Amino acid sequence: MTNSQVVTDDDEPELPHPLDLPSIASKPSYTILRTLLQHLTPAPPSWTSAPVPKPNNHNYTPWLTHLISSPMPWLTPTESEEIISLASTNLALRAGRSALPDITRTFTVEGHQITLYEPGWTGDSLGHKTWGSSLLLARRLSALHRHSTSKYFRGGAEVRCLGLGEGTGLVGIAAAKVLGYQMALTDLPEITGNLRRNVEQNCGEGVEVRELDWMNPPGEEEIQTSSFEVIIASDLFYDAHHPRLVVAMMERYLKRDAEARIVIEYPLRPMHQTEVIDFETRITEPFELESTSEEIGRDDWDTNVHCKWAIYKFKSDRLAN
Repeated sequence: MTNSQVVTDDDEPELPHPLDLPSIASKPSYTILRTLLQHLTPAPPSWTSAPVPKPNNHNYTPWLTHLISSPMPWLTPTESEEIISLASTNLALRAGRSALPDITRTFTVEGHQITLYEPGWTGDSLGHKTWGSSLLLARRLSALHRHSTSKYFRGGAEVRCLGLGEGTGLVGIAAAKVLGYQMALTDLPEITGNLRRNVEQNCGEGVEVRELDWMNPPGEEEIQTSSFEVIIASDLFYDAHHPRLVVAMMERYLKRDAEARIVIEYPLRPMHQTEVIDFETRITEPFELESTSEEIGRDDWDTNVHCKWAIYKFKSDRLAN
């Protein structure tokens, strides 16, 4: 095997040709296999640098598959288990995001490192994935004062903030770190276990996790209505009934305060165009738009994601209610 190269975020790794990989029949040592697999395994995407071009067209799948299927009796059971795990992760990463196993990756927001654990992707667990629009919104938080007259974006004030549909928690954790908000991060019961894990990993006091089913919201003792100066949310529209429920939650929990604000960002996906239009129609009943624009982000497939962000506030006639 050739000497390995230290690879940084900006480097393009020089990977060996498949014919240069050690034959399983030669009984390569645990150290050789572990070092090689670490060298071959691509890092989980974090969208923080330009898309990395494919370094070559090498196909490592036959060698990796052969390695996984080999009993490797010359290694200890513990060593063999680790090599198989590394090889399996390598295969999954090369197969795309939908095949990715459990991963931990780090995002940088305004100099703050946010490390998130994401369980293996399955099609029905959208809240276990970090979405591109959430990183865009997290990075916009420090600039909200430029787009709004609200005192709650200017710093210095105590702000209770509700995160709707927080998923892995990137936006809410960023709001706690960048703006110093007292955060209540919410999602469905099946999502909050992993959300709580990420909060404990990244935050100290001032950040809590609450279960919030939009169809059956909890009582006042769990989440008090009209008690949040700011509500933040990203990428919430995946079903026809979501726009109605999201607007209802915003109207339920936002404080009846002329300074209170909603900050939301969502992708303009063709497949969910109906939901976006429905949301933008419904939200103008209790709220008025203060500022909005569109921007381009990235996702796990290194594709461009066209997103829209917006800041809303209560209409004046709703403040008296």
